[in-house]
Amino acid sequence: MLKNKKSFPMKFKQNLLKNINSIAIGFGLFGFTAFPDVAKANSTQKCTTAIGAKVDGKYQKTAAQIGNAMTFCSDTPERFEITIHELGLCTAQPIQTGSPRTFSKNDCVVTMTSTGVTADLANNVVSLPEMNGRPASNTYTHAYIIITNTFGLRGSVSIKNGSGDEVKYCSGTNGDSTSGTTAASGFCTAQDHTETLDDFGDGSFSAYFAPATMDGGGKVSALLTAADANLTTATNAGEVKRLIGVFETNSGTPVVINDSTNGLEMQLTVTDIGYGIQFVNGEPYNFGSMPFKPVFETF
Repeated sequence: MLKNKKSFPMKFKQNLLKNINSIAIGFGLFGFTAFPDVAKANSTQKCTTAIGAKVDGKYQKTAAQIGNAMTFCSDTPERFEITIHELGLCTAQPIQTGSPRTFSKNDCVVTMTSTGVTADLANNVVSLPEMNGRPASNTYTHAYIIITNTFGLRGSVSIKNGSGDEVKYCSGTNGDSTSGTTAASGFCTAQDHTETLDDFGDGSFSAYFAPATMDGGGKVSALLTAADANLTTATNAGEVKRLIGVFETNSGTPVVINDSTNGLEMQLTVTDIGYGIQFVNGEPYNFGSMPFKPVFETF
């Protein structure tokens, strides 16, 4: 069992109470990986599965034991900072078919809007502006979030060397990993790094991230847009200012709001899944964001 297990503390909780003009919708955020080949895979192994369980927060295998067979896995970030502009619930997929793909709120209700609320999802409970009213009683199959297309990240990972000593690898300011450090040499300190997501394409620009199955079920998709009022779909990386993430609620099980619903809360955990680590010859080489998902609960 992992020690120091970090549960994603982000709860957006507004009082969705009848006869009160406020709503506390909890929406979790999901990152999109900086590693496009991994994003296309059906699933990414957790490092706890690919390497083995941690003891006191450290993996017990050496680089030689990890070897070349495992090149990528997901772990827990120390920092995951985003800027949130809008949240909403939808009764249908809001990313429309056609060329180019476009975003439509015709089947959605906006539950929060802001000029920008910055949140470190790995470390804080975040208070969001309240909704004026409450979502209509309905069955909501999708939720969306509009964020600035940059992510503030930080993380580290420890394995063992042949002598059984801890070897720690830390994120650098560009997301690359430091060389392995030990107690004798002085352990590294993880540095903040910023990731800008301005293209989902592989060789040619694409603003669209097609629905991908998340761990445990449900699908996540996304669209890169400008920051104008119409959220115009970007045609090149230079136009990208916003990322619209869309996910099926509760692993494909709709959120149902009816007259007896007093509130809606969403929790998200990044433990083992929110931070991608690329390995070369069994050693951490690069760090970046990974998809993760929300869980809704009505009360």
